[in-house]
Amino acid sequence: MPVQLIQADANALAEQSAWRTDLEKIYSEAEPLRRTLRGEVLEAPHFIETALQETCNWFAAALFNDHLIGAVLVRSLEDEWQLRHLCVREVTRRRGVGSRLMALVATKAREQGLSVCVPDENLTHADQMLVRRLGYSLDEGRGGFVLEN
Repeated sequence: MPVQLIQADANALAEQSAWRTDLEKIYSEAEPLRRTLRGEVLEAPHFIETALQETCNWFAAALFNDHLIGAVLVRSLEDEWQLRHLCVREVTRRRGVGSRLMALVATKAREQGLSVCVPDENLTHADQMLVRRLGYSLDEGRGGFVLEN
């Protein structure tokens, strides 16, 4: 499924209210693990607000037909992006949206000379299989799966 990468930070969501609505739909359909921050399961709107309270956080989102259909929370650090909470709308799952989104994020990071890390806390077996298939390797010293630039 062809998707476009969108950077949905607090400013973008303030300007694009439809994107906020789409993110809320994405995460309201997610299993609780994908809406857990600091050990607490949050409802979708509160999860989004809390995640964006840190200025280094933003959502990388997959745009298709003017709607966000998948997202992953990105924490921008000095030399890497950390990706957490990947989720795709239920109606578009199993169509490659998550894989495509992760690949687009990795490409954008590489263009900026950054590595990408998917911390291994709270990763399901399916998530681990996905990141391995996308070329990430486990780096226990960094606490997750890493895709070097």
